[in-house]
Amino acid sequence: MKSTLKTILKNRWSPLLILLLGLVLSGVVVATGPEAPRRQPKRQARLVEVVPLEVADAQVAVEALGTVQPALEVRLQAQVGGQVIYVSPLLIPGGRFAEGDTLFRIDPREYEFAVRQRESDFARAEQALKLEESQQEIARREYELMGDVIDEGDAELVLRGPHLETARAAHDAALAALEQARLNLARTTVVAPMNAIVEDRLVDRGGIVAANTVLATLLGTDACWVEALVPADDLVWIDSPEAGGSGGSVARVRQDAVWDDGVWREGRVLGRSRSLDAQGRMVRVIVEVSDPFCLRRSNSAAPALFMGSFVDVEILGQIIENALVVDRRYVHDGNRVWLMDKDDNLRIRTIGPVFTGEGQVFVTEGIEAGERLVTSYLSAPVEGMPLRVKGSAAAGDKGAADKAAAAGRPAGGDGEAEGVESR
Repeated sequence: MKSTLKTILKNRWSPLLILLLGLVLSGVVVATGPEAPRRQPKRQARLVEVVPLEVADAQVAVEALGTVQPALEVRLQAQVGGQVIYVSPLLIPGGRFAEGDTLFRIDPREYEFAVRQRESDFARAEQALKLEESQQEIARREYELMGDVIDEGDAELVLRGPHLETARAAHDAALAALEQARLNLARTTVVAPMNAIVEDRLVDRGGIVAANTVLATLLGTDACWVEALVPADDLVWIDSPEAGGSGGSVARVRQDAVWDDGVWREGRVLGRSRSLDAQGRMVRVIVEVSDPFCLRRSNSAAPALFMGSFVDVEILGQIIENALVVDRRYVHDGNRVWLMDKDDNLRIRTIGPVFTGEGQVFVTEGIEAGERLVTSYLSAPVEGMPLRVKGSAAAGDKGAADKAAAAGRPAGGDGEAEGVESR
């Protein structure tokens, strides 16, 4: 018997027989063992935050980027030639002048001589006119004494009519020459044509200038322009004087990278171009800001604008009545929002935005006042999925949490939300 068992074990099929025997025994154990009852898994409600939607009149705010440009930039030119004998000591880049302040003086002696000469010519012409007027009076009396002796056609010559017209023309020409000489003399003093700040000076004292020589570059200080590029579709919300608006929409100009938070300068839309920008469907809108350099006492604490700087522009446009304002962060896929219905289930709704700004969307259809807008981020939103609100009894009752901790299981019963991030 022992020899027979050894023979079987030594057989090459013995491992296979052992494996088959094990499989048979395992099947018997599984078939005869107790069966565990199956339980339906509970649906987990996602934990979210919500805000109620409210209806209100909302003002459109069109956001744009702009460039500060001078409203007035003058390349000041000499109107007469000569040697520059005076330059204002304040005539340096950044120097400030009021309208009428003296900037340059050109040697006036040549023009003073011309004035005296023209005054002499005018005096002679004036005396000649008076003499001719007296001669005409004498001729008129003689003509009346002669009666009908002289033909009517010769009366004009007898009354010295042509002589009087010639004297008057000479008088007017002398007066015009005198006024021109006085004007040239006045132009030897170059004054600021406006309230201005000096951008550049091109002539020094002792230099010889001719008429039309550029003396300096001045920038007006009363106002500046901000040229902003606005999408063509947003122009319907902006009022401008040329479009029949009441003085143009109010605009706020900011330099967030330079100025403190909440600091801005107020301007007003002055006009807009009639052509689209070559780079896209953008239109140039001009915003005027008064006192850009803060030279007035009322603006002493305000920040100054620098020509050529880039700024953010917010144009306050028309008002949309009975609009629902939704934070742009809570609009998904361009035109969808997540709502929590009365049964605490997720509803994905398509909206019809009237205006989309930098941070807000104005809606008049697709959602209603009183509905709850989901403000939390859901990683995998599905229509009809259960939700629960943070801070509610279902979301975290302290007594339930204590009982759950004592039982050694997580609080909340149906588990915390997965992939939920409050934004």
